[in-house]
Amino acid sequence: MAKAIQMKTVSFTADGEDIYLPIGFVPIYFELIELANTNANITKWTRLMAEDAASGKQAGIYMTGSSGVLTYLADGSGIAAYNTAAQLPSVAEWTSTLSTNATARTATARGTLLKATIGAVDQDGAVVDRSAIFECTTQGTSLGTEPTWNTNPDGITFDSDVQFQIVSEALGRIGYQGVFIDGDIQNNSVVYIATAWDCLEDTLGAVDGWTGGVKGA
Repeated sequence: MAKAIQMKTVSFTADGEDIYLPIGFVPIYFELIELANTNANITKWTRLMAEDAASGKQAGIYMTGSSGVLTYLADGSGIAAYNTAAQLPSVAEWTSTLSTNATARTATARGTLLKATIGAVDQDGAVVDRSAIFECTTQGTSLGTEPTWNTNPDGITFDSDVQFQIVSEALGRIGYQGVFIDGDIQNNSVVYIATAWDCLEDTLGAVDGWTGGVKGA
């Protein structure tokens, strides 16, 4: 049965640093072409290399454009998958010490993101979940004691003249996935073309026991 395939191609100019390329999925096959003035060097990587290959054969294969010689890249010095289901925004604790003694905040700016202290309670007396994030919607100066947090979706937490509302996944960047490209395999200021392929219906696995070629009916 035919499999649905997705493919993405992007270009970037290397700046000498490691790169986390946000493709949107962890590809089953990835290819990086270096558009240098003389040689088009190519790096190839598959997800199965990272999952099943022996040490020293997990970070991809490098092919020099001048000689066509293929060499395995050292572990941690080539391509690798990364997959963070959600990347949340930077959030500050109500106090840096995570104590139960809140500190007054002067001129809390609109858009400030905070978490409650450990053990803080909500309007129902329940302990506020540690994943809860509160956004300042009306700026001002807070009190010197931590407010009782309103954890209802549309609820408002009043802290003197400051107002907070709870926010969650809407502020996260969901599906932040792609490949890591080590800076050691990039030449600074050179343009690269990266292409990633993925199978949407299932993944490709090893064909166990088919050592003599594809089996007939």
